[in-house]
Amino acid sequence: MIPAIVTDELSDSPETAFELGLEWGVRHFELRGMHDARVPRLSPTQRRRLLRAIRDFDVRISAISPGLFKIPLPPDSAQSSNLAWMDREFHDAWADAEALLRDHVERLLPESLEFAVASGAQHLIAFSFHRGGRPSGRAPGRVADVLAHAAELAQSANVSLIIENEESHWANTGALSAALIAATGAPIGINWDPANALIDGDTPWPDGYAACRHLVRNVHFKDARVHADNSWELLADGDVDWAGQVMALEEDGYAGCVAMEPHLWPSVASVRNALSRFNALKNN
Repeated sequence: MIPAIVTDELSDSPETAFELGLEWGVRHFELRGMHDARVPRLSPTQRRRLLRAIRDFDVRISAISPGLFKIPLPPDSAQSSNLAWMDREFHDAWADAEALLRDHVERLLPESLEFAVASGAQHLIAFSFHRGGRPSGRAPGRVADVLAHAAELAQSANVSLIIENEESHWANTGALSAALIAATGAPIGINWDPANALIDGDTPWPDGYAACRHLVRNVHFKDARVHADNSWELLADGDVDWAGQVMALEEDGYAGCVAMEPHLWPSVASVRNALSRFNALKNN
């Protein structure tokens, strides 16, 4: 296993994140945000500085996460109403959702693949569409179709498409993530986030991981706790059995990255503590 850091968890400046990470012995990084933008939609100056920093610091980009398909899936058609003004609102909302989906498929996807190649990223992280309040379960066929199309384009670019399991999305637990990928029939892996699985009711290890272990290509390291009222919070040390999870990854011969993504403040201390915790578990 290779320790990695999601750069904007450490600093909005990738240069600063690279410098600190290298001081801590980390050479692999995941790109998501830069200042107030998210890759790949950077200004020309931001893009130039970022690619220059990757080269000059001689770091490895394990993955990029542009927020691809982290949006609601539009319904098949707009709601209707006998009231003209409400009918128009329903139609406009549906049309906006369709336009956002087209933007992701027709523009953000190819932009992300081009940036992945330019930055040397191995993986492109995508999501599985927000469920929009619908219960967890089998994803609509359109989700699998869109992901299969994205995987085909990624394969042509020699980039690995991986789906992050995310709370409130169709791929949330280990089992449902694996089922969705099977439904695509495409070469897609999983960006395994045990804390996200926990939040949506999974037992990440051993149950969730057992269902998707053959698909895991990247791992996010953070922790969470779900309370009796189903509210949840992120913690430095929560209810994910990270000792068991790290042991299982080692037993499976997992050789990919485990990226520090604590989602906590203060940023530098939180990432440093997460890295120390992971290294202790790995070396135990």
